[in-house]
Amino acid sequence: MKNLIIIGARGAGREARDVAKASRGYGTEWIIKGFLDDKKDALDGFKGFEPILASVEDYMPQENDVFICPLGNPEYKKKYSGIITAKGGKFLNLIPPSCELNENIKMGQGVIINNFSAVSAGAEIGDMVTIQSHVIVGHDAKIGACCQVSSFSFIGGYAVLGECVTVSPGSVIIDRVNVGDHSIIGAGSVVIKNVKENTTVFGNPARRVSV
Repeated sequence: MKNLIIIGARGAGREARDVAKASRGYGTEWIIKGFLDDKKDALDGFKGFEPILASVEDYMPQENDVFICPLGNPEYKKKYSGIITAKGGKFLNLIPPSCELNENIKMGQGVIINNFSAVSAGAEIGDMVTIQSHVIVGHDAKIGACCQVSSFSFIGGYAVLGECVTVSPGSVIIDRVNVGDHSIIGAGSVVIKNVKENTTVFGNPARRVSV
């Protein structure tokens, strides 16, 4: 039996706890041990949650610990999962039974896929990716490490997301479009052409915006 530890005890962490309770672990059984967060009072006012064990920086992984990192900001996700990985911590994947995954996909570690999402044939999902509910990932699409794909989004076939990309709710990335590292797709956008790295786009069709 493994002890599951959730990085972050705020909104995304509380949501991930629900996903964890509903998920299958590809042969790994666990109980939820608690959260890591530097805000010690993050769970004040909420009932029934496991404790905040320590900050990410202070916690040393123990035997039988496994981790997930549901932080919504890709840069924080990369930073804090990296701290735990450097200490020898292992990450597992959380995928509830309501999801539809083709058997011919490739998936890294620390992947979280929320309820009612679908990943089609030949897709590749990198380490520490979070895919929220009601997302469709088309065939042969590639999603790089630490991406955040928000609810009701569509990633077309052969589309490529680089590392640490944020896809905001309700967005559409059409087939064969490439989105560069650290870019942000604004809510409800329709991306019809390639997006350079470190770029924010918004609208239908999506255009670069200043932030």
